[in-house]
Amino acid sequence: MTDALLVKKTVRLSVSGVELRSSLVVRKLTELSGLNVERGGLLGRKFYAYFDDVESANAAANVVIGITYCRTKVRVGEFDVTNLVLTDNMQKLRTLRLQAQASQKRPVKRSSIGIDTTTSIKNLQRTKKCKNSPNG
Repeated sequence: MTDALLVKKTVRLSVSGVELRSSLVVRKLTELSGLNVERGGLLGRKFYAYFDDVESANAAANVVIGITYCRTKVRVGEFDVTNLVLTDNMQKLRTLRLQAQASQKRPVKRSSIGIDTTTSIKNLQRTKKCKNSPNG
């Protein structure tokens, strides 16, 4: 019965040397891997994310490198990630939070270029009227 509860992944992505934006890196790795991120190393500065294949791990490494300067290493093996699995309750809470954030976003502002253009056209028409008038 305990074997049914074991969750294993075949690829581990190690991210180290993250000085800035570590919380953003953890969130992005959690989103990409679908599992919680494991912290390790001295002072918890190394992050481990687990994937099913090497291509997805390399893609995640490229995303993390785009966020901040760091070192990445992909290792192939058998890794037990049972303790890192997101529970259904956590996933539901995350989905609700993302929906709430999406509903709170402000609508796009109307471009000021259109307003400026109409104002300049009105000014242009006024100056033409002044030049064409017999008094001007």
